[in-house]
Amino acid sequence: MGGRGTFAAGNPVPYVYEVDTSFFSEGKYNGIKVLKGKDGTGKHGLPESSHSSIAYLKMNPDGTFNTMRIYDEKHRLRVEIAYHSEQSIGKGQQRVLHYHTYGKEFSSGQSTEFSRTTHILHKNSKLYKKYKKFFRGVNI
Repeated sequence: MGGRGTFAAGNPVPYVYEVDTSFFSEGKYNGIKVLKGKDGTGKHGLPESSHSSIAYLKMNPDGTFNTMRIYDEKHRLRVEIAYHSEQSIGKGQQRVLHYHTYGKEFSSGQSTEFSRTTHILHKNSKLYKKYKKFFRGVNI
């Protein structure tokens, strides 16, 4: 995953996502846009940088939480919260609620070097408490 050439870097990249109204008629869950990749684009995740929103959500096919990305004021990805298997912290295919933090250099320049951390998200953490209303169907 790289952030080169993204909207946050000032490049007018084509937007290959659309609002997903499969589960919520307005395409939002608790006020945050739910996105999916446009047909034929091969995009299945969420954007590396935001065009307008401070956060986006991706839901699983059954309507449960999959991923949330949170962006800073310059549209750069800063935090990703996800509920899926994560080889570095999980056991096999078991889903684990976790988060990644991204350095400011991600999605803001031409460098392919960027920092990203991976952590398990615990119920007593500030991050969990702040965003728990989005974790539809998550069991931890």
